[in-house]
Amino acid sequence: MPWTAAYIDTIGEPTADLRSNVAAEARAKIVYERLINVTDDPGVKDALAFLMTREAAHQLSFEKALQSIRNNYPPGKLPPISEYANTYYNMSEGGEVRGSWNSDKHFDYVKDPQPAVDGGDGSASVGLTPEQEALCKAMLKRTQSDPQGDPLTGAELGAGKQNTSSSAK
Repeated sequence: MPWTAAYIDTIGEPTADLRSNVAAEARAKIVYERLINVTDDPGVKDALAFLMTREAAHQLSFEKALQSIRNNYPPGKLPPISEYANTYYNMSEGGEVRGSWNSDKHFDYVKDPQPAVDGGDGSASVGLTPEQEALCKAMLKRTQSDPQGDPLTGAELGAGKQNTSSSAK
């Protein structure tokens, strides 16, 4: 099999990529924990425990790398809209809980927000120029799904299935 860079998962913004990596390592660690809990084989448990520990080490490494980047928040280049950047809109119903994630120390807490905080009526709307509308229609046509299609996938090929459809070339 020829080498490819298909395994690379990046959006080109290191701080966002590192946050994504931290989350992926956290999810993987939880998967290993769950697998450990459903096996009785000591050898399998040992192997899974090792792999689980590597996920924790990777998570720590990615977090350290993220923290080593100065001014790493917010990700990207454009600043957030200052009017909303530190506003917490309590959209929950019942059981109001306050903590550092919505405290008056860090946020302007809006207890009963109105649906449209930007002055609109709350409904979704998009305004397009005729040129933008034409481009969107062309993209819609180009990316339209074929509900009748049933192509052989990479997962099926990897499982040893052969393309037996009459449309195979």
